[in-house]
Amino acid sequence: MKCTCGAAITAEKQKGHHYYRCTKKKGPCEEKHFLREEVLIEQIREYLHMLALSDEDTEKVLTELEKDREGLKQQVQEKVKLFQNEMEMTEARLEKLLDVFLSDIITRDEYATRKQKLLTEKLELQEKIHDIGQTNASPLEPAKSFVLSLNHADKLLRSNDNAAVTTFLKNIGSNHRLQNRRFSFSANSPYNLVAGIAKYPQENLTISAPCSRQESNVHHQLRKL
Repeated sequence: MKCTCGAAITAEKQKGHHYYRCTKKKGPCEEKHFLREEVLIEQIREYLHMLALSDEDTEKVLTELEKDREGLKQQVQEKVKLFQNEMEMTEARLEKLLDVFLSDIITRDEYATRKQKLLTEKLELQEKIHDIGQTNASPLEPAKSFVLSLNHADKLLRSNDNAAVTTFLKNIGSNHRLQNRRFSFSANSPYNLVAGIAKYPQENLTISAPCSRQESNVHHQLRKL
């Protein structure tokens, strides 16, 4: 955590309480204030409140994601079946082409040219099937992990584990600062979007950062809670 002047923030104990202040190691600093640890923790908890997703709501969102997963799985199976049918047709054309060549209907050069074209088509279909298998591994896992992290924020609110809270904030953002006795930091996407939904639930947010289709689905479900 740093001060707005760029210097690090340090903690010192006075009268039984920890206070945070600028080290002033970058030179003169306009920040003259000390921030008591209890106040800092409360400010951090305010942000966690905006992210926190209860066990009940987490279950609702995960159920919707599972529906998306099943729908996506069906789409993938349909595409694979389509490509497999096309491959069978290509193999049949290869066999027919060989029969035509053996019957001396086309020349060897014509046969070689047509055969190469069909083999290229077959290879492209095989690659498409392989690519679909790769992308179908766990397309919704990032969204699921994100939802579970929101539920983790809820659990942190109900604990006194300040070290775990600090680790959580480091993982979801950067540029942690103190200014005028206020804690702030830059939350990574999509956490910044969820915080915006919680802070302005009736507003139509302008999303400048790109997000995946799965993240958009999660945001839609969170707005419905």
